[in-house]
Amino acid sequence: MKKILLLLLTLILTASLFGADAKKEQDIDYVALATLLIKDAHYVRANEALSHVDTKEKDFDFAHYYTLKGLVELKLTHYKKSNSYFYKAIKSGQKEQSIYVYIAQNSFKLKNYAKTIDALNHAPTLLDKKPNLMALKAESYYRLKKLNNSLMTLDKLLQLHPKYYKAYRQRFAYFVSLKLYQSALSDAKIYLAHAKANEQITISFINALREAKETKKATLLAEAAHLRYPKNTTIILLLANLYIDKDMLQSAADLFDEASDIDYKYTKDAAEMYRRAKDFAQALYKNSQILDTKEKYKQKVAIYLEFGEYEKLVATQSALERNGLLKEQNLLYALAYAYYKIGDFTNTEKYLKKITRSDLFTKSIELRKNMAKCQNNHWECSL
Repeated sequence: MKKILLLLLTLILTASLFGADAKKEQDIDYVALATLLIKDAHYVRANEALSHVDTKEKDFDFAHYYTLKGLVELKLTHYKKSNSYFYKAIKSGQKEQSIYVYIAQNSFKLKNYAKTIDALNHAPTLLDKKPNLMALKAESYYRLKKLNNSLMTLDKLLQLHPKYYKAYRQRFAYFVSLKLYQSALSDAKIYLAHAKANEQITISFINALREAKETKKATLLAEAAHLRYPKNTTIILLLANLYIDKDMLQSAADLFDEASDIDYKYTKDAAEMYRRAKDFAQALYKNSQILDTKEKYKQKVAIYLEFGEYEKLVATQSALERNGLLKEQNLLYALAYAYYKIGDFTNTEKYLKKITRSDLFTKSIELRKNMAKCQNNHWECSL
């Protein structure tokens, strides 16, 4: 677009400096001055210069004047006003197709997608030559919910510019919205194989498929991305969560472990995933690497409960007290429950008395009932 702007300004400047004889009679050629100011990005000053132009002089070149006004308003982000001047320039004889490109860009920013398409259709040479303009046309059709027109436009774009790989990325999003997931995955693979994709773009592909509940296809893409970017923890965790979606907990835990080797903050998550995957040894190993003592013991209690290691849980009682963790009701109940499971009802009752939270209080009543059964009739006892 910069080349188009420079070309248009050069044409205007040439015509302004060497054009109509009427201009030579002025002390200052404000049209020429405005052209130079626009070229140097002084848009407010250019607008001021144009306000001094005498539009009543004989054979005044309105096409140049309105084009400059349109360019200034565009740069000042007054898109609606800019287009009004561009249309006046066209009515005054402006023939450059590039003016329609500016109208299209302004219209798109104004969310007037029908006008965007119409303007681009008035610049057929530039439209076929510049793939980004055809991509803009496709996006305008998409926002008008004319998906077939959008896809047809991208098909034509790729026929004319087969190496414009951004079109595959754009079409991927359209295919996902149409639930054409296999086609979407194919376009994603083409884009990633040829374009200079960064991790963020790759992640956006994976997330789009995952949100569409296409777990298998998202997993395939995430696995390929993991090989390509082995140290990217976002991709590692995204793949891990896809494995969780597929109930592959051990594989997910291994990925969290991998992420924790890159960034310590995932250590607790890795231990938790190993707990969920029923890998007792690895869960405890990762838990031992947690530096925050309170967090370590809180998770260790959960691990011991998960694997029925009640004696080991009871053995943490002094550490829990030392770290002030028995102020937390859920840990109080966990300790009471562990004492109950090893048959130490005295200590069970000791900690149950401290339970005040309503949901845990209800559970405490059930534990007391079971303890009473055990004390009154051994055969009804169920520890």
